[in-house]
Amino acid sequence: MEEFFLNPGELVFTNKPYKIKTILGSCVSVIIYDRSKKFCGMCHYLLPYSIDNGASTKYGDVAIPLLIKKFYKNNSKKSDLEAIIVGGALIFENQNEIFFIGDKNVEIAKKLLNKYRIFIKDEDSNGDKGRTIIFNTTNGKLTIRRHRKFNLSDVLDRIRKKVDNIDWDMIK
Repeated sequence: MEEFFLNPGELVFTNKPYKIKTILGSCVSVIIYDRSKKFCGMCHYLLPYSIDNGASTKYGDVAIPLLIKKFYKNNSKKSDLEAIIVGGALIFENQNEIFFIGDKNVEIAKKLLNKYRIFIKDEDSNGDKGRTIIFNTTNGKLTIRRHRKFNLSDVLDRIRKKVDNIDWDMIK
């Protein structure tokens, strides 16, 4: 089965057999599956709200309604749809640095899915670990792999070590 990687800010809608893969930190993916027609859609958004009422799917308040509309344009019934919410991790050590973006991303997903009366079948959100997810469009199975806890000081230490090992005289 072919794999499709969903980048941040993208949306996919299909009834073809794929394994849709993405990597999430504070971002959120909403997966919607039509049990009857076997349509599948997934969005990967970075921020909950568009500031300028733009039409970019990097915002949850744009991506989720657009995804839902794709199902309705293909004659899906509300009763056949089920959703999964994944992501929204707190990935920085200092919570004040990101203004709880992950929490807000999860919150907008729940708010909009409830507004459109889409059943939320499952949720794997929040926490302090990023996730790699793979959704199988043929059977609706979701695989989640949690990453190690993101630690900014560890990342900076690794960068410093690499920089310290560079022979700067050779570069000049």
